[in-house]
Amino acid sequence: MPAPQMMGIYPSDSISEVAHSLPIDPLGPGAADLLAGDVEYRLHLILQEAKKFMIHGKRATLLPEDVEYAMEALNVEPVLVPPRPLPIPSFQPVSVSSTSSSSHQAQQVYHTPDDEIDFAAYLKQPLPAGIASSAGVKWKAHWLAVEGVQPAIPENPAPGTSRAGPSRPQPASTSLRPQARAQLPQELQLYFTRLTTALVPPTPSAPETEPERHRLAALVSLRTDVAVAGILIYVIKWLSESIQKCLMAPTGTIGQLVDAVDAVLENEGLFVEPYMHQLLPPLLSIILTVPLGPHPPSSSSSSQPSPYDVRQRAAEVLGKIAEQYGKSYPGLIPRLVSTLTKALQSPPFPSPLGAAHPPAGRYEGAVLGLAALGSQAVKSGVWGKAGEGLSKIDELAGRLYIDGGKRKNPLIRATIKALSPLITAKPADVQAPQINMNEVTNAFGPYIANGLVKKGWTANELLRLRKEEMEEGEGGGEGMDMDTPRI
Repeated sequence: MPAPQMMGIYPSDSISEVAHSLPIDPLGPGAADLLAGDVEYRLHLILQEAKKFMIHGKRATLLPEDVEYAMEALNVEPVLVPPRPLPIPSFQPVSVSSTSSSSHQAQQVYHTPDDEIDFAAYLKQPLPAGIASSAGVKWKAHWLAVEGVQPAIPENPAPGTSRAGPSRPQPASTSLRPQARAQLPQELQLYFTRLTTALVPPTPSAPETEPERHRLAALVSLRTDVAVAGILIYVIKWLSESIQKCLMAPTGTIGQLVDAVDAVLENEGLFVEPYMHQLLPPLLSIILTVPLGPHPPSSSSSSQPSPYDVRQRAAEVLGKIAEQYGKSYPGLIPRLVSTLTKALQSPPFPSPLGAAHPPAGRYEGAVLGLAALGSQAVKSGVWGKAGEGLSKIDELAGRLYIDGGKRKNPLIRATIKALSPLITAKPADVQAPQINMNEVTNAFGPYIANGLVKKGWTANELLRLRKEEMEEGEGGGEGMDMDTPRI
């Protein structure tokens, strides 16, 4: 009966040659094929283990050290036999005069001499046989630069490929990587390309135009199509990279990317939960990053949404994430509240653009983010203890806005809007009460009082809430003193 044919890469002839070189009995029929299959299996096992060390080392090249570590992990003793004796380096002594005053003898230092290679003579030598027999291989010299100017020749890259100075940030590439091309069918690759291209038009698009209709259709596809699940991991990665690269792009582009994130969250056929760690940092970057948008603003910025509106939109999406996954992850909302509260309580820093006053966008975004996370987040991060947080925000507004005065600045506007869940709604049949502006100013500060001039019900409710909390604090202190002797 003939030996079974083993399908593999490792040749059985190598096994036969090794067997002949060793003092063992001749191999039987088919033994070399079986041993070759076993050797190939063990090589696969070692290489798979070595690849793990390569990945943990964050490298794309497999090194001999990875193979050594893999064999050590698999408890395999490596047998290293060099093909030939390694050449022994020749050391040459160099006499060095002694610096010691007691000894005048010269000392010798040994070193390995470096061979000097004449480049002209090296080029005249014949090429190796393998290279000389191939077609089109030859030496050729060309100028990299002439007096600091790169000549426009085919050997040098085109001058327009890399420009010096700041350039306009663009969304991440809409093309898939080679690994994704190998894993995804051609239909999903085309779907990903068309979808990402339509979500962010190359130029600002007005309503009722063809690019805007394509963008709305792409948002509907993200919001309703189940086929997005096949490319979800690539869409999430594209959104994350695009937002990070477009923080100084036109605010309309940032808003379009936020709309795409919102559409992904609204799709009930997608399992987005494993990718929350990739969506939260870009949203927080939009909310807290300063400056946001192009600087200096271009002439077309008047038709773009303001940074305040973009931060408010990102805060709404952040609140939607907290609402959907806050119960599944009890630590999600507290960590978000802690991050936003630290940003709100951080001291003002100088403007990175050289402006006369510190940037206020971070504090506006922190208040908007806390408002989107719910009433408890507003009470702990914005209101504080008996309204102390409002006094700090009022003091902060005086430092951030030079022309604040009696004008309502965005920080005060966001703060008053965030406090609405803490107060009861005004009944329809009740008239707005009179406001004691001096009391409001003494309690919260002049900027908060200016923002509450036309909101009598809100001002009185905030004063009532502050008074109740102060009375509860005083009552709690008395109760503590009375209970202390019992303990």
